[in-house]
Amino acid sequence: MKQPRTILHLTSRLNGYGGTAMLRSLAASQSAAGERVVVGALTADKLPAHALRDQGVAVQKLGSRWPIDVIAIGRLARLRRKLAADVTHAWDVRTLAQAALSGRRRPGSILIGSLLATGEATPWAIRVLRSIESRVTAFTVPEESARERLTKLGIAPQRIHVIAPGVPRGGAGERPHGRRMLLKELGLGDESKLIAVSGPLRRHRQVDEAIWAFELVRVIYPTARLLVVGDGPDRARLERFAEQTSEPGCVRFLGYRDDWRQLLPGVDVFWQLNASVTTPLALLEAGAAGVPAVASDVPAHRATIVNDRTGVLVKLNDRAEAVRPTNDLIANPTRAERMGQAAAEHVAAKWSLDATLNAFDRLYERLIP
Repeated sequence: MKQPRTILHLTSRLNGYGGTAMLRSLAASQSAAGERVVVGALTADKLPAHALRDQGVAVQKLGSRWPIDVIAIGRLARLRRKLAADVTHAWDVRTLAQAALSGRRRPGSILIGSLLATGEATPWAIRVLRSIESRVTAFTVPEESARERLTKLGIAPQRIHVIAPGVPRGGAGERPHGRRMLLKELGLGDESKLIAVSGPLRRHRQVDEAIWAFELVRVIYPTARLLVVGDGPDRARLERFAEQTSEPGCVRFLGYRDDWRQLLPGVDVFWQLNASVTTPLALLEAGAAGVPAVASDVPAHRATIVNDRTGVLVKLNDRAEAVRPTNDLIANPTRAERMGQAAAEHVAAKWSLDATLNAFDRLYERLIP
C-alpha cells in the first residue's frame, strides 16, 4: 500500500477565483485520495477556507505585509519543518519566492511553482523568478505561450509543464432548474433577461465597461438585469458607479458565491469583456454550464471560444459590438441554446477538471522519488 504523502500548497490569497479555484480542487482531490494536505495562505477568505476544511484540508494563515516579508518567510520555514512536506506547491510568484527562501530543501522534497498569469508578470516578478528558479523542481503553466515566456527567462523547457485549467462537467440539461433557482432568489419574473460577469472585482477587470454596455441592452430589454458575481477592492466604487448609471435593482452585486456553478445555468448570456491574459476560469465555467458567452477578441479568449459556434468574440472596449450579439442571443433562444450546448461539449473535451487533476497527479508521481 502506498504511503500517504504530505503536501503543502501555498497561495498569496485563498479565495474562489482563477488559480486558487484550481488549488482548491486539487487539494480536495488529494485529501480524498488519502494524502495529508495543508494549504498555507498569506490571506484567506472565510468561505473558501471553511469549504476546504470541510473536505479534510487543513488551512494555515501565514500573514504577510510585503512581497518579500522576512517574518512571513520565518513562519513558512517553521511550518515546512513541522510538516516535513514531500511536496511544496506554490501557486504564484510571491509564495514561490517565499518557499524558495524559507530554508534548505530536505533531500527528496519537491518544490513546484504553478504560474497562471505569466503575461502579467511585473519587472519585480521577473527578477525574482530569475533569482530563485534554480531552487524550483518544476514549473507548471496553463498554455504553451506561457511556457515560451518562461523559456525566454532562461528556464529549461523540460522543467516547464503545460497543464490546462479544468472545470467540472456541467451542461444545458441543468439550465431550467438553475434558472428557476436564480429567478426565485433574485425575486424576478420569468420574463427577466439575465446577463452575468464573474470574477475578482479589480479595476483591470473593467466591470464598469460591462455596466455601460448593459445600459444599452436595457434600452432594448427593460427587464434585463446584470449580475456581478465576485468581490474585491473595487466593489464599493462599482456599486456607486452602478447607482449613478443605472436604475435601482438593475445591476445586482451578488458578492462571492461558492454555489455559483449551481446558479450559473440560469443565466442567459455570460460576458467576459476585459483583456484577459490567460484563460479565464469563469469563461470555462459558463461554457460548461451551457451558457453562451460574448467575450472580447483577445488571444486568451480565442483559445477558449470558437467564434459563432461556442460563443461570440467582439472588439475590445466596443460597447455596441458587445450589445449586438447579446441582443441576437436573447432574441433567438434556439440559437443561444445551440451555442450553449456546443460550448458545453467544447469545454468538456478540452478543459475537463478530471483531466487537469490527473495531469497534476502524473506530475507528482514523476517528480517524487
